[in-house]
Amino acid sequence: MTPFPSRFFIFFLFAFALIAGAESNPLYGAPSWKTLPSVQTAFGVTNFEWDGDSLCFSNEQKVVRFYQGRRKSDVNGTTVWLNAPPYGSVTSGGWRLASTDLDLLLLSMLPKEEGTPKPLRVMLDPGHGGEDDGASSKKPAVREKELVLAIALRIGEHLARSGMTVFYTRTNDIALALNERSALARQNKADLFISIHANFASNSDAAGAETYALTPSGYSGTTEGSRIRGWQVGNRNDYHNTLLGFSIHSKLATLPQTFDRGLKRQSFSVLRETSCPAVLLEIGFLSNHADTLKMLNTNWQEKCAAVVTEGVSSYAKKVDALDRAVAERRAREAEANERWRLRLAAQEAAKSSTSNAPASSNKTAVVHADAVAHAFPLPHPPASTATVHTVSAPSSFSTNMSPLALGTLIDFYATGKTE
Repeated sequence: MTPFPSRFFIFFLFAFALIAGAESNPLYGAPSWKTLPSVQTAFGVTNFEWDGDSLCFSNEQKVVRFYQGRRKSDVNGTTVWLNAPPYGSVTSGGWRLASTDLDLLLLSMLPKEEGTPKPLRVMLDPGHGGEDDGASSKKPAVREKELVLAIALRIGEHLARSGMTVFYTRTNDIALALNERSALARQNKADLFISIHANFASNSDAAGAETYALTPSGYSGTTEGSRIRGWQVGNRNDYHNTLLGFSIHSKLATLPQTFDRGLKRQSFSVLRETSCPAVLLEIGFLSNHADTLKMLNTNWQEKCAAVVTEGVSSYAKKVDALDRAVAERRAREAEANERWRLRLAAQEAAKSSTSNAPASSNKTAVVHADAVAHAFPLPHPPASTATVHTVSAPSSFSTNMSPLALGTLIDFYATGKTE
């Protein structure tokens, strides 16, 4: 009989192989790409500007700039980090942008219809607490857990005055596990979850604000060395996470003495396990003396609370339009999926008829299959036969798809861990 540790080790290797296989599967987000003309058409611009390093699309409503071989981009003056760097040559016409990044830009970040702000239930999560001090500064002496609690309470006051219902994961110096923070959002039926932190780096020159949303399935986080993630609970809200993150960060980056470090992606536990749209804010660096003094200033804290509230209000005005856009996108995907299903079924029926029927009836079976295929044309023909067998959907990737895989369960129950 195999000893338990050996059995466990075999299971672990098997699970790892499954996860690795799942992450190479197109359903896990292996990027599909959009050509330069496709991106130009999607942005609704008649031309573009290429300066040898960056590619800019602009009109009266938008200015979007991409950098050659880099994940950094600029969207209407705000730094946004892409899920995959664009590749290929602009001059040769081979430049490509990941379909996922184009989808998120079009649906979640570029200007859209605004309505009356919805009164939302917002869960504020001051990071750390109890025996967990978080980051710290020695001169002046500051502990992250105390600083972010003070700022979270100010944000809560502003949000309440704007008509939002506010909850907190903590209002005093207590310790909370990461999964408890996500659980509190679910228990209070929160519409939004905002985790508030102060940053730290070994380089004391590092400064500024950055905002994190959950990494879409199949991509690695912005931080160098981040691994590719499978689908997580929070990926249900990829479009809404992005809208919330961009709405807040575009305001946060305008604060006095604040360097714009960008809207980034990372699979932090509180982001991947929270079922409502969620973001994590790093408002400044406690390892940077100027940032520390700035964050301690009560006037700056008030301005910080005001701009975060502006960002939430902006989200609340746009979320209905986003809901409609996402619903329309899903309807198009469902229609495309059905066309694929019918076409593949027709192909299988033709094969079956050809192999089983007399030779005189083979031609009829093929004609019937062709008739069904013409009745349900494919919006995006597969790049190869392998694509047909691997993915029973159009090759374009949906950020809100929810494939089930072992990696999902392992990552979801790995609570209490951070990256």
